[in-house]
Amino acid sequence: MSKQNLRAITLFAPLGLAVLLSPGLTAAEEDGNRWEVESSSYRAYLGVVPASLINRKPVLVDGDKDLHGGAENRHADSQHVMVAIYRKAGNARVTNATVIAEVESGRLLGGSEQEKPLERMATTGGVTYGNYFAMPESGEYEIEISVYEPDREGKEELTLRYIRP
Repeated sequence: MSKQNLRAITLFAPLGLAVLLSPGLTAAEEDGNRWEVESSSYRAYLGVVPASLINRKPVLVDGDKDLHGGAENRHADSQHVMVAIYRKAGNARVTNATVIAEVESGRLLGGSEQEKPLERMATTGGVTYGNYFAMPESGEYEIEISVYEPDREGKEELTLRYIRP
């Protein structure tokens, strides 16, 4: 995908949130903001929006929490990382998982690594998982998602990539 296309996706991400809610993808490859790993039971749709563009507080499924740890976790360079997860079999949306994200910059020296839980948020299409992550530099970020479901043993991982313009 060209840098111009990635830039367009990033700039229109708030409007493109509907993409998080739509199914479909071919096996074992990345297609825009959708990922499917052949060895995984899941398909993931990624959305990254500058935190400064979020005007309304998203509704957390677990309403007794502050949004993603409160205002102290939101900085000028914060991005709101959102992931919608579907089971490949039956294309059922995953709504009750514990999801952990590790975000790592693509730089070899001086790169950063952050790990946080993604909180369940109610969206128009169902449950999406999200949290704020500092992404101060332009460039590539690797986002490793670990999915733990109550009825399944262990975890499954998906590795996603995001290029910040």
